[in-house]
Amino acid sequence: MVTQLADARTLLRQYASADSAADRLIALAPTDPNAWWQMAMIALARGDLDSARSVVRAGTRQIDPATVLAYVATYNDLYWALDDAEQRQVLALPPGAFDDDRGNWGIVMTQLYHLRGDRVRAAVYADSARIAFEEQSRAAPEDPQRHVFLGLALAYLGRKTDAVREGRRAVELLPIGRDAVNGPYIQHQLARIYLPVGEPEQALDQLEPLLRVPYYLSPGMLRIDPNFDPLRDNPRFRKLVDGTA
Repeated sequence: MVTQLADARTLLRQYASADSAADRLIALAPTDPNAWWQMAMIALARGDLDSARSVVRAGTRQIDPATVLAYVATYNDLYWALDDAEQRQVLALPPGAFDDDRGNWGIVMTQLYHLRGDRVRAAVYADSARIAFEEQSRAAPEDPQRHVFLGLALAYLGRKTDAVREGRRAVELLPIGRDAVNGPYIQHQLARIYLPVGEPEQALDQLEPLLRVPYYLSPGMLRIDPNFDPLRDNPRFRKLVDGTA
């Protein structure tokens, strides 16, 4: 119940209430990586990267660091919130740290290497992620998350047409109107697919509605998430960051 309360308050952008619930969650379950992830997510939603990193460091003192760091890097794609040393630790992790899911492992590695400016390694891991997500999509063709992650891997490989097709297919399978909890995340990923393939206006078409529904994304997070650096000078994006859109 406390987990659901913390999550709901964060989605509603009621951060003071979310903080209280997350504090209680950590007190009740200090060895649950989700508790530390939740607290870090609230800090990021506020736009406070330093506090989020302090939370993650505190979590690594309570739980095996590899467990915490893999969890944070994976769920809601918060790999960018890790500091340099933590990113290096994640890059050294094997697929087993990601439940032997080579798709999830590969896409986390892809994004971290891309963030760190190593486009060669990013492409290598993107291709590994592509192979895994293609296999998973064939096994579960109606799974929107498999499609959208496949699209993201393809976007990092520069395969624009294929990437956008997969991302759009994911949104068709799980639109916000059908699933108000998971639909926004899928649409968020479609926005991220559009950025590396050079479609900033299409990305903004997906982002703008997400600030008007309950979801983790917030003006504060947009200010600090490096995934949105290509949009920094866009007037539409500046309105989102300012909360005036």
